[in-house]
Amino acid sequence: MHRVGTSGLLRRRTRAVVAGVTAALVLSLAACGSDDDDKDATNTGASNAPSAGAPATPDAAAYPVTITHKLGTTTIKEAPKRIVALGEGDQDAALALGVQLVGMVETTPVTPWAEPKIVGDKPQLIHMGDNGAPIEEVLKLKPDLILAGTDYWVADEYDKLSKIAPTTAYQVGPSQDSWQQVVLQVGQALGKSAEAQKLVGDLETKTANVKTQYPEIAGKTFALTMAQDTGSVLVLKDKEDISVKMLREGFGMTHPDNIAGLPGEGFSAQLSLERLDLLDVDVLLTTYNDDAGVQKGIEENPQFAKLNVVKRGSYIVLDANNFYALRNATVLSIDWLIDNLLPRISQAAKAAAAS
Repeated sequence: MHRVGTSGLLRRRTRAVVAGVTAALVLSLAACGSDDDDKDATNTGASNAPSAGAPATPDAAAYPVTITHKLGTTTIKEAPKRIVALGEGDQDAALALGVQLVGMVETTPVTPWAEPKIVGDKPQLIHMGDNGAPIEEVLKLKPDLILAGTDYWVADEYDKLSKIAPTTAYQVGPSQDSWQQVVLQVGQALGKSAEAQKLVGDLETKTANVKTQYPEIAGKTFALTMAQDTGSVLVLKDKEDISVKMLREGFGMTHPDNIAGLPGEGFSAQLSLERLDLLDVDVLLTTYNDDAGVQKGIEENPQFAKLNVVKRGSYIVLDANNFYALRNATVLSIDWLIDNLLPRISQAAKAAAAS
């Protein structure tokens, strides 16, 4: 999660609807641990499966496990039974591996890609504050493992969390670990390293296949924007921003230099309505935070309506889930995005090619 530009707005919506800002799309590995109590879920003992069927459990033969991360080392002495995840990447990785959680971060309140993976008892949803996890709430869940590699604030609370149960942390930095690193870390912590490797390989293959499945997308210019009011539009300009990077490197699209070169230190730039001409790209993706009034005001503005990208139908309105998935690259959200957003981008790209 970037802490510059409009990240405050994004981060507030992250836990509710729209995401803050996160990590990189591709990189390597990290992991952490647990050791503690041995109780079954009463309050919250979620169940989950990679596709369907019985929930998986950590492999007892894999323990003890010691993992080195940015904040030190974590030792998990035995297979955990009550697992709490304090970051979306951690919980999605655990759910993708079929492992149940007793507690997880509240998002929307549960994202559409995570919800199908939860079976049986529902996990306790934890509302993350502006400074991290509510320690007392975590304590009540009696975890024997806390997955916090994608918890932005884990460094501030690591000592307290580690006294409750072995706690994982990021390998590179806050919101800087790739989704692959997160999956491999969680897999190691859960005694499922082989399954985690397969999960990473399968999704990397699916992502690579996007370029052959949707060849019309390759090279198409795009702009990704957010409108908070009817007087201006925010455009993401940083080529290393997670959403831009996913569209650019993951799906083979082109981020225009005239947008990347906009002034300012943050990852986004604010455009007045008079400068909307910069958004006349091949494919325009815009979120209005599900605010119909703002959407109507922007779309009815003559400066916006006259854009070629709008007139030919290459303009895509992103609902909160689509935008959240772009802002929060996890093993589940990327998979969901490929199935749900890519077909729409494909149609927009075909319209651009035909014009």
